Amino acid sequence: MRESKKSHKILIIVIALILVIGILSIIFGRSIYNNYLKNDDEISFVYSDGVYEVNKDEDTSIFTSDYQDTIEEKIDELKDDGNYTIDNPLIIYNPYGTGSLSYYIYYTSDEDSQLSYRISTDGYDGFERNLIDDYSLEKEFQLIGFVPGEINELTLRETNKDNEVLEKTYEIKTPKLNEDIDTQLEVTDGDAEAELSDGLYTVLGHDKNYASNIYVYDNSGVLREEFVLDGYRADRVIFDDGYMYYPYKKRGIVKVNNLGKIVKFYDLGNYAMHHDMVLDDDKLIILVNQDNTETIEDTVISLDLESGEVTQLFDMKDLLPEFYETAVNPGENSYGTDTLDWIHINALSIIGDDVVLSSRELSTIIYVSDFESDPEVKYLITDPSMAEGTSYASLLYEKKGDFVSQAGQHSITYYKDDSLDDGEYYLFMFNNNYGAATTRPDFEWSNYPGVGSYNEGETSYFYEYLVNENDKSYELVKSFRVPYSSIVSSVELMDNDNIVVGSGKDNSFEEYDNDGNLIRRFDYNAKKYAYRVFKYSYDNLFANEK
Repeated sequence: MRESKKSHKILIIVIALILVIGILSIIFGRSIYNNYLKNDDEISFVYSDGVYEVNKDEDTSIFTSDYQDTIEEKIDELKDDGNYTIDNPLIIYNPYGTGSLSYYIYYTSDEDSQLSYRISTDGYDGFERNLIDDYSLEKEFQLIGFVPGEINELTLRETNKDNEVLEKTYEIKTPKLNEDIDTQLEVTDGDAEAELSDGLYTVLGHDKNYASNIYVYDNSGVLREEFVLDGYRADRVIFDDGYMYYPYKKRGIVKVNNLGKIVKFYDLGNYAMHHDMVLDDDKLIILVNQDNTETIEDTVISLDLESGEVTQLFDMKDLLPEFYETAVNPGENSYGTDTLDWIHINALSIIGDDVVLSSRELSTIIYVSDFESDPEVKYLITDPSMAEGTSYASLLYEKKGDFVSQAGQHSITYYKDDSLDDGEYYLFMFNNNYGAATTRPDFEWSNYPGVGSYNEGETSYFYEYLVNENDKSYELVKSFRVPYSSIVSSVELMDNDNIVVGSGKDNSFEEYDNDGNLIRRFDYNAKKYAYRVFKYSYDNLFANEK
């Protein structure tokens, strides 16, 4: 009997030990897995013709902190192992995987100096950038601007405090890109005498493909960078304090430093981004779809860039319930689902504590006050016929002048200058001039003469309104024709007052002077279109334009 009890106790102890070992195996196994990349010799650098490249399995994702940290550690090991100079710099092709046409470079100089570089490629215009404005011994940068599939001559140029110059040139064969994307765009010069603005045209949502990347072109229409995404078509790039922020998947945003490393991942949880986001101090304000709801493109959230906390700010169904309640579900939206797209918010612009929204479905500009604390619709800018049969007539601002109100507009943007009184400001936009509202099939478009259909239209417009909150009015103060695009598209006011326009359905983007005269047009190949084209300086991030 005692032996039986003893055996029973031993069995219990053995089972308990097995359970403990199993639990510890799970815990430590997960820890081992999480640290696998850091200790994995299968991720390595391969050296050839003066350049290191990352050697990894094809299915190894770059979009993990473990991968990004592992690469940084391996770069640090290479830095410690060599005495790198301008004659023998450490050069690594796209180590972090974020920029397909970029190279990491590191070396030290004998004396403090400034650094610039030039890329020369047969058959293409040159590309030049300043890297630093101050003098330093250590040089560590990510260089962009290399032409894919070509031999690029890279010239590094050091200038010391006595203005003495030291140059060194290398030949680098840059890999081809897998995507069917133009290396050289078709370029057409206009009649305007104005110079093009500084910066790089950034094409977002090429072919509205969720496997698309971000493509960056110079003023000659030459492809100079490709930012890699993970199943999304980034809608905007935000620059702040030497970092880039952009969506890399529907429910995720990355923070990328000046070396191309992803230093932080943000998870949007049960919210999927669409169309637009803007920076508001230390937060991103983002247009989203919420999971498991009967509507889409009517919700706004904030993302705290420090904590990563996601907060729902407001749902347009709560702010404009009559528009929601009178909408008719056509059975299929632009995503190919049956979820009701009753308002289709496609842009936002911050005005202090308030926000201006663009509704494509209602051809309406919506001003929401106190959007983070007590959101309320302050006014609407639209033709009165759009609000007919609702109680929103009191919210409509009065149209001053004889013009057709915007229809199907995109890219609403606020700005103000010193010439304006308090309560006055400008709103400019891409006026698609598109007359369709699938959730309001009975709406009569007679008050919008000249509007086009999805596939046909005479023209779209750059529109600029002067809004006066004092007398509750708006007037058209600037307008010029741009290539017709029924959907998507963008406008942007540059620092030199030029205007960059992306006409998505026309497969083109243009830069105009402030009077609407064409400076240069760029045409690209696409089966569908590109969602937006913005022109960013990338200054103080990768390089400053010379």
